[in-house]
Amino acid sequence: MAVSEKAINFIQGSLEKGRPIPGQSLTNAPDQPYNWEKPSEYTNPKEAMLYVFETLTVPETTTNLLLSLSNGVGVIDIASITLYSGFLEGKWSPDLMLLLMEPTMFMIMALAEKADIDYDLEAGDKNKPEEMSGENQLETIKSGVSELDKMRQVAASRVSPQSVPQDVREIIEETELAPSLLEKVEEETQSKSLLGREE
Repeated sequence: MAVSEKAINFIQGSLEKGRPIPGQSLTNAPDQPYNWEKPSEYTNPKEAMLYVFETLTVPETTTNLLLSLSNGVGVIDIASITLYSGFLEGKWSPDLMLLLMEPTMFMIMALAEKADIDYDLEAGDKNKPEEMSGENQLETIKSGVSELDKMRQVAASRVSPQSVPQDVREIIEETELAPSLLEKVEEETQSKSLLGREE
């Protein structure tokens, strides 16, 4: 099988830049696996959570974490980096990493609140929706209702009686609708009130 010059140049360029050759990880000796290929150090979620908490509360780590949060880095990003680093070190499996995501985010948010630092869940989450006053909300709802009413009228005007087959129209016209139970109650209460007035 002949290897093209383009493939040789790609491999040579990758080696010069220090990148691994595609498939290189599959050629490692079985007695020298990567950390994430070995059995994970933590399999119990509670033990792993304690490890993450201990890691986050190291003074230097906490300082860097709070500085990152104050600079606009999202809680999700910090939690992801922390947990992915632990996975690469062989601390936990990908499944346990996903289970640890939510508690790790809560730990980071708790540290930020304790330090009285505003944080964002995601980077660039500064564009929060503005809160509207009661009057503005009422006006928005009224305009939305009027727009829906206009759309309903336009849709109703486009319906043609010829689009409904003749036999279906006849069935609709012959159908008798029984009054609703609420109408009966209203009629009874009205007649009782009239009787009460006459007496």
